Amino acid sequence: MATLILRDTHRALEEKMKSLDKLKKETSSKIRDAASHGDLKENAEYHAAREEQSFIVRKTQMLQTHSPFQIIEYSEIEINRVGFGNKVTIHEEGKDEAEDYYLLGPIEFELDLYPLIVTIHSPFGQAIVGKKIDEDFTLEIRGKETKFTITAIEKISAE
Repeated sequence: MATLILRDTHRALEEKMKSLDKLKKETSSKIRDAASHGDLKENAEYHAAREEQSFIVRKTQMLQTHSPFQIIEYSEIEINRVGFGNKVTIHEEGKDEAEDYYLLGPIEFELDLYPLIVTIHSPFGQAIVGKKIDEDFTLEIRGKETKFTITAIEKISAE
């Protein structure tokens, strides 16, 4: 099944992947340079560069695990019911202020593109999908049933 992703996020992902690839090449050069200094057992530059390389590889692999992608255009985002690409205002019972949540996918979450991202596959995301304005839902949080109300549904605006 394809991972839903906004068009702008897909562009940001492509840029991030290019940046990681460039960083990986630079780090490979650092590793070669540090290795040329001799004894690798006590070569801090070498070990730091290898650690950085491992981090880059893990980040790249993690981002690639979400493919293939289904790119969502802003014009495809609906606002009559909560779904992917919505900014959803939700009031938690007992709180004074409602909060805005962005219902998106794992790539938007990983790239940290929006505040208060709820992934569509999370329990909270699954609880709000399909809801309409003024519709309630409850979730068990820390062993206690908590009631929420959807107060607004908007399209996420292109950043």
